[in-house]
Formats: sequence, structure tokens, C-alpha cells
Amino acid sequence: MSYLGFPRLNFAGTFQADVATANNLAPYFDNDLFEPRFQWRMNLPDPNGLWNPRGSGALRLTDVRVTSVCRPDGRVLAEGSEDPVVGGRIADDDRRPNGKFVDLDPQNQMVSEIYGLRLRVLDKDGREQLRGDFAPAAMEDVWIRATLPSGRGDPSATYQSVLTGVRWAEDLTSPLLRTMREATYGDTLSVKLNLDGVEDGVERWIDSLTFGRIVGAIGPHAENEPRHLVAGRRLRTSGDSSPLNHAPCRIDEDTRTVFVDLGNSIRATSRGGPLESVGPLHLVSLDGDGTQHDLGRLQGLEADFYERLAGIVALGLTPAQAESVRERRLAVVDRSGDEPAVVLAENEDATFLRADGGVFRIYPEAPHDTVGTVVHATRYGRPAAGVRIALDTGSLPAVLRAPKTVTTGSDGRAEITLTGTDPGNPRRVIDGIVADLGYGVEDGPKAPEGRLSIRLFSLYRPPEQPTWVRDVQPVLQQYANLYPAMHDVFDLGHYGHVTGHAVYITKSLLAPRDSPHHMPVTRDLSPGKRDTIVKWLATEPAPPVLDIDSIDDLQSALQQALLVEHATIPPYLAALLSVKSGHNTEIAGIIRGVVLEEMQHMAQVGNLLNAVGGTPRIGRPGPVPTYPGRLPGPVLSDLTVRLRKLSLEHVENVFMAIERPEYPVVDGKRFKGAVIGSDNVKVSRKGEILAADDKAVRTLESWFEKAEYEPQTIGWFYNQIARAVIRLDREGKLFTGDPARQVSWPGAPGVLFRVEDKRSALLAIHQIIEQGEGSPHDLNGNGVADPAEFGHYYRFQEIVKGRRLVRNGKGVWAFEGARVPFDPDGVHPMADDPDTYKLPAGSVARRDSEQCDESYTRALTSLNRVFNGHPEEMDDAVGLMYQMQVQAKKLLGTKMPDGGGTVVGPSFQSPGVHF
Repeated sequence: MSYLGFPRLNFAGTFQADVATANNLAPYFDNDLFEPRFQWRMNLPDPNGLWNPRGSGALRLTDVRVTSVCRPDGRVLAEGSEDPVVGGRIADDDRRPNGKFVDLDPQNQMVSEIYGLRLRVLDKDGREQLRGDFAPAAMEDVWIRATLPSGRGDPSATYQSVLTGVRWAEDLTSPLLRTMREATYGDTLSVKLNLDGVEDGVERWIDSLTFGRIVGAIGPHAENEPRHLVAGRRLRTSGDSSPLNHAPCRIDEDTRTVFVDLGNSIRATSRGGPLESVGPLHLVSLDGDGTQHDLGRLQGLEADFYERLAGIVALGLTPAQAESVRERRLAVVDRSGDEPAVVLAENEDATFLRADGGVFRIYPEAPHDTVGTVVHATRYGRPAAGVRIALDTGSLPAVLRAPKTVTTGSDGRAEITLTGTDPGNPRRVIDGIVADLGYGVEDGPKAPEGRLSIRLFSLYRPPEQPTWVRDVQPVLQQYANLYPAMHDVFDLGHYGHVTGHAVYITKSLLAPRDSPHHMPVTRDLSPGKRDTIVKWLATEPAPPVLDIDSIDDLQSALQQALLVEHATIPPYLAALLSVKSGHNTEIAGIIRGVVLEEMQHMAQVGNLLNAVGGTPRIGRPGPVPTYPGRLPGPVLSDLTVRLRKLSLEHVENVFMAIERPEYPVVDGKRFKGAVIGSDNVKVSRKGEILAADDKAVRTLESWFEKAEYEPQTIGWFYNQIARAVIRLDREGKLFTGDPARQVSWPGAPGVLFRVEDKRSALLAIHQIIEQGEGSPHDLNGNGVADPAEFGHYYRFQEIVKGRRLVRNGKGVWAFEGARVPFDPDGVHPMADDPDTYKLPAGSVARRDSEQCDESYTRALTSLNRVFNGHPEEMDDAVGLMYQMQVQAKKLLGTKMPDGGGTVVGPSFQSPGVHF
């Protein structure tokens, strides 16, 4: 029994393999190095996100028809008038989502599995005859079936499995299906799929992108029959010169019929095109000396036999022939030439080994740390007892264990058990490790008969109190990057989106792994990480965003703050550089002043991080902000920051949104005004505190502890950092950093504090808040006597209002000062969101943009050295920033190649992955 016999239903048609391809490249799994272009479709020579980055992962049966049925007596019915299921459809489930294609790992994509597929069989009038769940299966017998015009190979593969939980129509209209229902065991059917011809659009863009050909068969399933193989014979290709690929073979001894499945054996003339002519083919038996005994010609290899019969041929044997082949090898011979050529044959002793399922995910904690499978051994198509199977355990890492040999019992079966322990995290950005375990007959051919593919996950135990920043966002951000199609529904990297869909996400995470409701990406998720996310989502009253309760947490938060400051500089610089020389001078001066303060803030965070024993990461191979995008860290998640030319709209909607003042609640009231005055602290030009009013500093500390900000604002973030500094310094062991790593910048606006203790740390944090984002000042708050003390928000507002901020005759601060004129014609028509990789490869614009990016990268690398033990090299870093600006100005004189009238602008990209 099985699909490879009678009775049988055959089908053929088209399917969609809407696989996601951004996750096919291992470097893309690094959140720190991920770039927007990795979500674009490939544009050679730029691979970007390969051929279908926005794929949903779905397997869709788009137009699959029942082409024929084979009755138990072998008669083929190919007309609906003979059986109403002929001409009907093989369809997806109409009550739940599509099935999914899932890779085991980016470093093993050759055992892709199908999960969550439910098949339905409809008759020619659309009446449902049956439905059943396709048990998850991995692709096998991958080979190059066709050669494309470019010379690239076009692959084909098979999936063999069973339909479980089959539900039959109460009134089956198909006689064939009634016969099959009586012949099968329980609620299970055998099914085989041959997939090929998937259009990837690499050589030409056509409407059939992601669509391919599917051909297959459904038949009865016997009790105790393996699910993922035919435990019969294996006709193997006779070397590289053979025109045919391996073929399963089965002899039905009751009917003396040989079935040969050539569905994945014959080459196609083109991608998804007709099969090549291979006739005439004869089935023969072989003596030990190779003498051939002809059993008959394989009939029915007409042009349409693949679609009509699923590529399966049958040959009846005489009683004498049936007896002779019990101990003889089988072969397929091509008799088209002068000499018969063996194109397929069983191996020397007619043995066949295959595991009934060979893809495993192991989690290194009981009960998930042990998995198993059964290897079936046959000889001359019958169960082979006493076969010693050797496993290549020498190729396994020490954390994986398997027996060196197993021996088949009287039923031709042998169990293999695999056990895994914690592999650590050797791949860093990809969980766990992958391994292959070859197996074959002991003392047999050196090449393995089959392979087990294993993914062993790293041990991960959920923390007591998971938070978004530390535990959840790094995991979900990876999926948001690698499966951009999900972004169209909600952004897995966005706190509000994730918590807003908490119920659905939790159900998806906890759904059975073979369910289509299970998030396809989370089949890569270990139980520990899954449970962490579920636990976090269930936290009341709301899942926590941030909890800085250790020095490691503080160092991580300061690194995020450094990135926040870094991320504001390119958007401001892009607008500044877009101003034509000699135009909009007042506005340019305002923006230039803000840029310098943001650079100082970035440097100040670097000093803070060094002071607490951290290691600032600036530039590659660390994270670099990308545009358009959100600010890094847990702040302003709904704001999209872009690179655009100067305009009043851009200043108001983006710059002012970044710098919007925060008025925390202190002692039950909104606080507006100054916390500490500049006259309370005296600082040297090198940033050393010469004197400070102790009472004022204590007031500042108390203010940080009392101030309650709106969560996920920049002011809130810095306030959390300040509170952590106060809390973690109580034992006096926080400031352990080397003072020699503190950077001085005498020419910086404001003060670049040398951070050596809690006092200098809190003063530094307060200055960042007061000068820029999160300033508690308002136009008429207490303690403001000089417009220079107002934060960045009000400086940008001067641009939007078109007037300087002054104290008017009524003593009120108002935008009634000198004009700040804006001349739109004094701005270069820079394209929105410049991107080097959108420029044509080899063009002058692309070359110049790459040079600008290179200078930006060097500037970041230089800054990284400055803050990691080389503060004396600050002038070099500043020089590189000026060099980058010179090159950016050159870009602004280069027209965009698209002919749209805009010019190229700086993209501020620093590629972390090079091809």
C-alpha cells in the first residue's frame, strides 16, 4: 500500500511558494548590522533580501486539478464522466490559514518542511469529498531538473507524508474515493508531492513570481506503514551521466505489479516545462554478473504522463517473473541506443535504508533534549532483519550524542535516539547549532545512505521579570527584520504593536508547532525564549519596558542612549547640508548649533559609559542608525525619523517631535522650570568639576528620584538612567572605569563633563536633558533668564515661527524677535531618504555616494577609538566629519539618475555586511 500503488488519485497544477528570503543569509540575523536594503528585492549585483524578501512563508494551492484516478484493477479513468472526482480540485483548507514552508536553519535550507497544510479534495462540481492534515514533512531528493537560459540549475524536490484526521463526505460521489476509504487504515491516507519550476524572477521579472508546478498522488495507507517513505526498493541513478534521478519502486506481490515512481526522475526541458523524452525504457532484473532479464517495457511515458499519472508507471509481471525478482536486483534500461544503457538500478545488494522523518529540533532541557526516529531497512523490497546501521557520530559536536550503530529487528526497523546538551551560543546571533548525521550500512559504501538534520538550540531559562528592552525586543526585532511581510499587520519590533496584539501573539506562540496558527518564524524559537515572551505579555498591569537593576543593565541602557544621540545627528546634518551656500543663513546657524550640542551629548554619554566600566560601541561592527526608521532604544516608537532636505514641515514634524519638552510630575504637579542653575557648578575647560553647591546637587538627585515622565519619552529614558546611577552607586562600586578614557572637548558647546562619580554623572545627565530632549523648561517657566538656556525644541520653533524668541515688553518670552526667514529656493532639491543602494550600480552617483558613506564609516570608527582609550585622537575624528560633509556637498550637485529633477544626498550608511 501507499500512494505508490492502486487505487490512487493523481493531480497536477500550480502552487505558490511564497517563501520569505531575507532570512536566508546568516549575517542578516544580527540586529546590530541589519540594514533596510536587506528587506528589498535583489537588484544584482546587490543581493539585498534575495528574490522574495516580503514573502509570507505560505504554501498555496492555486490551481491543482485531479487529472486521473487509478482503480484497484489498474484501469485509469481520466474523464469526469467516468468518476466525478476527475477534473475536481485539490485545494487548501477554506477554514484556516495556509500551510507554511519553514527552513530548519539559515545554514541548512535543504530540508525545508511543510507545516500546517490541510488538503481538500473536491469533485468536478465543487463538492468536498475529503479533507485531511498533511503531517509535517521535509523535502527530499533535491536535484537539478532543468537548466535555465543563464546556465543556472532549476531544482526539484519531493515531499512524502500522510494525511491524518481524514474526514470523508457523508455521501461520497466518487467511486474511486469510496474504494480508497475502504482500503486505507483508520483516518489516514498516503500522499506524495513533487514540486518544481518555482519562478524566482532572477533572470527576468514575470507575473508568475513565486509560482511553480506541483504534481502528486494520494493513495491508501497501511497499518504500521512508514509515513515519509515507501519501504520498498530504491532505483538509483547510475552515476553523474545518468539522465534520470533516483526513483522509489514497489512490487505488489498480491497483484504481481511493479510500480516505479518517475515523478521526480526525468529532466524538464525548461523551468516547469514538459519533460524530456526518455523512451523506450525497460524494466529488467539483474543476475549477479550483470546479465539482464527483460521484464517488459514501461508503458505510458507519453508527453502528458507526468501530469496525468503523477509520473508513476506500472508493469504487470508473470508469475515466473514475480518469483525471479524476489532475489534479483531491478534496473531500468534505456534501449534507444545501439547498446542498452542502465539508467537506474538498485545497489549491489538491493538494500535500502531511510529514516521515517529526518529533521529534528532539540532543546537542551528535559523532556525536549531527546528525540528519536526509526530507520527502515529493506532488501529486495522486503523488511531486512539484522542489518547493522553505522552512524557517522565522529562528525557530531560533543554536545550531541547518538549511537554509533543500531541493528534492525525482524521487522526491518531500528530506532535511533539523539540527545543534546547546551551548545552555548557559538553563532551569537543565531540560536544554537546545526549538525548532520550520516548513516548507512556498516561496511557498506562510504557515502551515507541518508542523513539526519539536527538543530540544537541554546539553553535559555526565562528571567524572573522579563523586560521589553533586555529580553523581548532583541528576539522579536530579529523576526521583524527577517520577515518584513509581518510589518504590514503589525511591527514585532514595536512595543505598542506587540502589547496591542498580545492575545493573538500569545495564542500563536502556544499553538502546536504543526498548526498554521503558529507563527511561522517562531519555529526557530526555543521553549525558553517562547515562555519568556509569553510570561512578559502576561505581566499586569502592563508588560515592563525597562528595568535597570544591574551594572550590566546600566551599561546596556547607556549604549542605547549613545545610539539615540547618534541617531539625531544625520537627520539634522542632512537638512543643514541641503541649504545652499549663502542662503538661509539664520536657519543654518540654528541647526548647526543644535548639531554641535547633539555631538556633545553623544560624547557625554560615551564618558558616562566609560565611567561605569562599559565599552562604548560607535560604528561597525556595532549598531548604526538607519533611515527612515525609529530612534534606537525604548523611545518615541511612533516617530519615523527621515533624511530630508530643509523644510518648515520637516523641522516641525520630525525635529520638534524629537526634541519636544517633557514636563514630569513632581510631588503631584507638573514641573516646569529649572532644576539647578549654571551658577551652582563651576567646571574647567576640560570638564572637571572645580566646585559645586552640595545642596543644589542633592536637590538634583531628589528631583531625579521624584520626577515621573511619560514612559518611552527621551526624558523618561534619561531619568531611568539617572535613577539607576543613584541606586547602583549606594555601595560605592559603580564608577570603576579608567579615568584616562574620559574625553575632553574644550570647544564643545556647554560642558563635556569628565565623569568620575555620581555627582558628575547626574550633572552630565541633567545637562543632556536641559539642553535637548526632555528639557523641563517652557517659555515662561521659572529660572530662565537667557534664550540660550532654552532647549532645542524652542530653537527649532524659531525656524517654524520665523522669529527669534525674545522677552517682550510685558516680560513674557515670545516669538517676536528678529525675523528668521526661510527661502525654499535656497535649498537643494535633495531626494527624500537618500540611499546609496538605490542608485544604479556603476553610476557616478553610486560611486560618489559610496565614498561619502566610507568617510562617514571612518569618522565613526575614529570616534570609537577616541572613546576606547584614545581621547587624544578627537581632532582626527572631527576632521573626518568635515571630510564627509565636503563629499555630501558634492552629492548635492549630482542629479538623481531617475530624471526626476532631484539631487543625490548623503545617506549616512555604514554597511555592516559586505558581499
